Amino acid sequence: MNPATEMREALVDAVDSAKGQVAFASAMSTSERPVSQQIVSYWLKRGFLPAELVVRAELITGVSRFRLRPDVFCIPKDLEAIQAA
Repeated sequence: MNPATEMREALVDAVDSAKGQVAFASAMSTSERPVSQQIVSYWLKRGFLPAELVVRAELITGVSRFRLRPDVFCIPKDLEAIQAA
């Protein structure tokens, strides 16, 4: 599976764990950055979540930041063995 497909599936999992787009939008919203259902729909169509919201999504949904945005939150190849231990 390619990284784009993996990111899309991770985002779908995050939205599903929040019980839908409206609930995910509500959970992701802050006073500084409101999030609407339409924005969530756009993210799903685009296939990834903005990097600045990944940690928030991870804490709210339990979907790993490494799945949501492996292009941003990657583990260097030389440290993968340490993480696996």
